[in-house]
Amino acid sequence: MRDCIIVGGGPAGLTAGIYMARFLRDTVLFDAGRPRAHRIPRTRNLPGYPEGIEGPELLDNMRRQLAQYDIEIRRDHVTTATRIDGGFRVEAEGGAVEARNLILATGVTNRPPRISEALHDEGVARGLIRYCPICDAFEVRGQKVAILGSGPHAVAEGRFVRHYAKDVTVVRPEHAPLDDDGEKALSEAGLKILPSHRRDIRLDGDHIVVEMQDGQVARFDTLYVALGTDPHSDLACDLGATLTEAGCIPVDAQCETDIEGLFAIGDVVAGLDQIAYGMGHAAVATTAIHNRLLEG
Repeated sequence: MRDCIIVGGGPAGLTAGIYMARFLRDTVLFDAGRPRAHRIPRTRNLPGYPEGIEGPELLDNMRRQLAQYDIEIRRDHVTTATRIDGGFRVEAEGGAVEARNLILATGVTNRPPRISEALHDEGVARGLIRYCPICDAFEVRGQKVAILGSGPHAVAEGRFVRHYAKDVTVVRPEHAPLDDDGEKALSEAGLKILPSHRRDIRLDGDHIVVEMQDGQVARFDTLYVALGTDPHSDLACDLGATLTEAGCIPVDAQCETDIEGLFAIGDVVAGLDQIAYGMGHAAVATTAIHNRLLEG
């Protein structure tokens, strides 16, 4: 039985791998492919990178750092996880692995707008479509900004962005309702709202254009997508761990779930979706595991 299994190859999972390797712990890390960080055009709020760094470059740097150590990295997709006597067993395409501890760094997926993948990816790459105002609202200060979403999430995101840009408009997605309370919340937050639902989104030069079902056309410098995320918490659910109403994994101060030996780190955890925060989770969880193994 191994000391630890890590599922996830994003910044949190790779940080956990580096720590476990340096703790001289027998660890297997499953990196199935392209984590959400791979789609980051450039992050500028991660300490140590004064000019910012692109998501793929960050991941490549971390993988090269991890490759310097004695740790097994498998490019497999983990399909199921079960509890066994003294630990956990995960089934993957390349075979099963058993370990005393299991770290889930499985992340989340952003819900994208209903546009073509090519248009979406171009918009993200050019900073016309964004997802994380905590990460990059600094870059849109003074711009004309749209928030695509409805309900409390759109209101909260609009309030946040309005600290940086005074001209913020909420755009309702297809068929999204907005009651009187929603209208009032937007008004109280100083946010505008287009009167109907969006029909089309397209790029036009350095702007993103939103066409509404009532025929109105609006041009913005940036559009933030506030449609929510889908946590990858299936493995935690399989193991019987408690999940939040949104499907995230609650953890304690050591990033352990309510199942002994099962840890969760990064964006799949209920909390702040930030690279630095996920890296901190990894340091906390792996140190807790190492110290527990020392105690025997």
